[in-house]
Amino acid sequence: METVVKTKEELEKAKNSGATSILVKGELADKLKKSKKVAKLSAAGIAALTAALGVATVTAPVTGGLSYFAAAPVAALTGLEIAAIIAAATLGVGFIIALFLDYEEIEYSKGFLKLRKRQKP
Repeated sequence: METVVKTKEELEKAKNSGATSILVKGELADKLKKSKKVAKLSAAGIAALTAALGVATVTAPVTGGLSYFAAAPVAALTGLEIAAIIAAATLGVGFIIALFLDYEEIEYSKGFLKLRKRQKP
């Protein structure tokens, strides 16, 4: 059965329920696609990213957004694109890593991402 989601909350619920196939629609699909590279970082890269994001969150302007100024050093250190870092910051690094450990990308086009639960050996 395929579960269709449009929000992070719906995606978390689908993941936690063990959905075998998840169809992500809209802006969330595009953010996940951009942030997928975060799940492939080394432990040192993830540590650097989370440390920098923590500092960026504390020092962010009143709007609460992660600025390009804060993301640029992280991009240089990890090799990620700034867009991927900002997407990861909005969704949560831990969530992205957990999601892509459990699910693999099957298909993507703008506004559409299909994920399938990985088979355990």
